[in-house]
Amino acid sequence: MITNISLLVTTVLTFLLGLLVFINNPKKPANRNFLYFTSSLSVWAVTNLFANISADPSLALFWARATIVGAALLIYFFLLFSMTFTSDKKLTIAKRFVLFVPVIIIIAFSPTSANVVASSAYAQQVQTGWLYFFIIAYLPLYTIWGILLFAKASQKATGNKKYQINYILVGTGLIAVPGFIFNAILPSFGITAFSAFGPLFILLLVAMISYSILRYQLMDIRLIVTRSLAFVVSIFILAVVFGIASFWLVDSILPATASQDIARLCYTFVAVILAFGFQPLQKFFEKITIKIFFRGGYDAQLMSQQIGDILSSEIDLDRLSSRVLKEITNQMKIDISEIVVFSKDRVFYEKIPLQNSQKEISHHELQKLGRTVLVLENLKAGERRDVLEQFGFSLSMPLRTSQKFIGYMLLGEKKNGQIYSSPDLAVLKSIANELSVAMANALSYKEIQLFSETLSEKVRQRTSQLNSANSQLRELDQAKDEFISMASHQLRTPLTTVKGYASMLEDGDFGKLSKDQKATVSLTLQGANKMAQLIDDLLNVSRMDANRFFLELALVDVEKLVEQELKQLEVMAKTNNVTLKYLAPKYKIPAIRLDESKTRQVVMNLVDNALHYSKPQGGEVVVSLLVQGGNVVFEVKDNGIGVASNEQSRLFSKMYRAQNAKLARPDGTGLGLYMAKRVITDQAGQMLFESQEGKGSTFGFTLPLTGVPKSSELASNKIAEKVLHRGKTKPKTKKINTK
Repeated sequence: MITNISLLVTTVLTFLLGLLVFINNPKKPANRNFLYFTSSLSVWAVTNLFANISADPSLALFWARATIVGAALLIYFFLLFSMTFTSDKKLTIAKRFVLFVPVIIIIAFSPTSANVVASSAYAQQVQTGWLYFFIIAYLPLYTIWGILLFAKASQKATGNKKYQINYILVGTGLIAVPGFIFNAILPSFGITAFSAFGPLFILLLVAMISYSILRYQLMDIRLIVTRSLAFVVSIFILAVVFGIASFWLVDSILPATASQDIARLCYTFVAVILAFGFQPLQKFFEKITIKIFFRGGYDAQLMSQQIGDILSSEIDLDRLSSRVLKEITNQMKIDISEIVVFSKDRVFYEKIPLQNSQKEISHHELQKLGRTVLVLENLKAGERRDVLEQFGFSLSMPLRTSQKFIGYMLLGEKKNGQIYSSPDLAVLKSIANELSVAMANALSYKEIQLFSETLSEKVRQRTSQLNSANSQLRELDQAKDEFISMASHQLRTPLTTVKGYASMLEDGDFGKLSKDQKATVSLTLQGANKMAQLIDDLLNVSRMDANRFFLELALVDVEKLVEQELKQLEVMAKTNNVTLKYLAPKYKIPAIRLDESKTRQVVMNLVDNALHYSKPQGGEVVVSLLVQGGNVVFEVKDNGIGVASNEQSRLFSKMYRAQNAKLARPDGTGLGLYMAKRVITDQAGQMLFESQEGKGSTFGFTLPLTGVPKSSELASNKIAEKVLHRGKTKPKTKKINTK
């Protein structure tokens, strides 16, 4: 009777253990296979129980045959569990099927005479068939295979993992050996007296695994175990209390003549009180179970919050490190702890307890630890383990910010004997990150205090030197502007003479020129015009820097201005073998107020650049003029070298030229676009620019329609509506034949 009850309890505990592991992480293959393994163990134990207690021979035979199926399944799932627990590789369907083939054979022939042939009541006598001997060969093969996998993994594992595997190995051995002897070997010789004791050894496996769960965090289910236990105990106590309150107190207090309705009301009242008391009772037992199972536990959130308060309130390095160490040591119940910080001129130590006579760990020994998190139990034999053991530390946590390495936080053993778990390391890493920043700030604070004493004097000296240098720069800049202005004016007079005589020669005032002579004079005139343009650019830039750049506004016919400038550039377009197209506005653009000479210079500069930076073969420049959104829009589009994206933001700066532009045209000054932007923005306009390297550029500007005739005058010319909606009209196209 006692044996049967023990077997039943063992079955329930085994199944519950597997169920808890599965609930904790259902997606993990090892957890699923562990549930299948423990479920198979439970099936095997139950079938053995029924085979022993069945008085009916036919039932005894049925359950005896069923034990073979249970044994086949538990060995199969034990092998799968060993494969998934010791390796991260996922088992393929094909591999699982091949391993399951012997189980299929056993299940298929288990109801037949190939299995157990006959079984008397209480399993006192058993006759076996060939299938029984097949399973005797199958059982040790898969069992030894799984044990070898665990043994091999144990040799490679360190720390918690190694202890977990070792306890599983011991528990497996304690159930496999007696189970195989009592329930497989001896029955084959007709000895069945010990078959009821084989499943009882499952308790040893459960005990080993349970101890590994509690001591070495096997499968991380300690928390779910404690909460489940607290829930079960709470339910049990509430049930007892309800029974006492309902059937004793109520029956004693109420008179015998009380109606059943009053009794039911009392029962309901007691049930409601107990329902409200369930949650506090569960929390109470949860605290008790946590103290039992998590002996030496701590509130990680509370500890992090308290340390955060320390870090935010302390800037002194001594007090900061001392308070943090004290908090960690008290909360986690650690025997010794130490913080080592490297500063520029010394190594700073802070330790707990202060009366510890142990010598300080040297810088040389600290270097052996490296800059990674080290847990003593996870280290193999070597100098790093030797250093930790020599000074009594179990954990080395590096302190570093994103910019530099600060030092180490060294922690000893926990007073409860438990090792540092994964949650412990996660909390300590978070604290170490915040502590590193705080300590770096504390070290910087000391350096700032020393530096601030001399900072004011150095700032005063540097300010004086800077003011002197700025004065010299202003004088030099002024001298430069005066020189450029003077040089430009001096160059303009002889250049005007050169241009005048060259124009007279070209017009034939001194006699008719030959074709070659006329071409030479034309080139001379082009060079003089280019020189004049350069001088104008220098003068304008000089005036801009000196705040003497003024506009002379007047009503100007923009269409005429653009056409005249394009006419002058026809020769250049032919020389550069570039097709120059002009998309003229379809309707007459009214005159607007602007500085004609400076605007001409802008138009000339933009088109000139497009002609020079177009493709040497098949180059095309398209100039367009239209009215859009109340603005005159002028655009020059080419298919040339373009501008690199990383240089576009600086393109309108003074004296700046893109790298590919320097190669294509070495004689440029970098003043044209700078001056153009100033001229356009001073006239309330905006520069337009878009480019893609190797595919061409679009330069242009917009100017507001200021100085437009009144609407009545526009109506008389029948163009008012068309001016206001010019962006929607299709422009006329004029192609200037330059080839």
